[in-house]
Amino acid sequence: MGTSEDTFQRALTPADVAAANGLTARWLASRSEIPSAASGLGIWPLLAVLATGAVDDTRDELLAAAGLSSDRAAAAPAALLAAIEGSPALSAALAVWAGKRVTLDPDWTAGLPVDAVGSLTGDPATDKAALDAWAARSTRGLIDRMPLDFTQPIDLVLASALSVTTTWNTPFTDHRRAFTHGPWAGLGQVRGLTATLGDVLRIGDDASVLTVPGDGGIDVLLGLGRDGLTPHEVIANLLDAADPDWGLPATALAPGERAVGVEVQEYLAPRPQTGPETEVRTVRFKLRNDLDLIADARTLGLVNACDPARARFDRLAAEPVHVSQAKQACTAVFSATGFEAAAVTAVAMTRAGALPSKRRHRHVRAVIDFDRPFAYLARHRPTGLVLVAGWVDRPETA
Repeated sequence: MGTSEDTFQRALTPADVAAANGLTARWLASRSEIPSAASGLGIWPLLAVLATGAVDDTRDELLAAAGLSSDRAAAAPAALLAAIEGSPALSAALAVWAGKRVTLDPDWTAGLPVDAVGSLTGDPATDKAALDAWAARSTRGLIDRMPLDFTQPIDLVLASALSVTTTWNTPFTDHRRAFTHGPWAGLGQVRGLTATLGDVLRIGDDASVLTVPGDGGIDVLLGLGRDGLTPHEVIANLLDAADPDWGLPATALAPGERAVGVEVQEYLAPRPQTGPETEVRTVRFKLRNDLDLIADARTLGLVNACDPARARFDRLAAEPVHVSQAKQACTAVFSATGFEAAAVTAVAMTRAGALPSKRRHRHVRAVIDFDRPFAYLARHRPTGLVLVAGWVDRPETA
């Protein structure tokens, strides 16, 4: 029998991974500010599902944004769920709820995962409670509400949920620290983390990237950019660094040499050095973001879909519908023992016409200090699939 990773890689092709990661990169690059927590992967299957119900320009725009052919768009959401199902670190769900004013096309619903279709009662309080419960159940309690405005008319909801939980192979040590210079000076005591890891640090001209390995096939990458780089430029470097061929290992530096945020030091220890050493000084972070994806309609292929006059979802419902809301709630927590994150992405649709000691042995170690804002992402190690990403503007305070 194959392993869960074999199943993951059989279900999700390299082209699928490239398409999902491409959407993440384009979406983050298009935003005026990098969110503190966001998941392009949470959006990707919803664009595919919408595309299978769309025709003409509406369909073509959605397919281009998702990076998929029409045939692959029909298969990709189920493939993503199948890939994640066997992963101990990941969970995912996809669901659709329809109100009484729309009649879903049976061919469209047949392409959805089993038991993915539910009903809306039309009572905002009742529907909100039911969909909030689904969000909490589907993210292991990390997100407890559906990020939609239920005071607005809603005839159809499509939603995805994604969560990732990993425990570090080597835990960090908690400590308190205060920054005396730089953008975090004046914050007082913050919650710092330190650890000594192995060959997990790579350097480039503009950024240094640390890979923190966790269980369940999950890595979390932290990217520190050189002075003067914008958050967009730092996260672009970090996304590029998801390719294992990016940059050079920190072991290429000699003692006394430096890279972005990195210094190579020598020290004496009681035992001989047995492999590369990386001393990490970073901070805890606990981030939450609520994003209005309508603001990203052009990048996400939703321009036609959001226009009541131009939206064409003829293969989705018998009645004319358009996208009236598209939102995402995302959270990410980096601690001494591990990382957990979750995203709930929801698209609401409305019928047209409605409102919208002694030391003897020489050691060499690379020291990286995350002492200013930095970027992060979590990825599935075997495939390189980017799960969540964001910008740490400030650490947790003590």
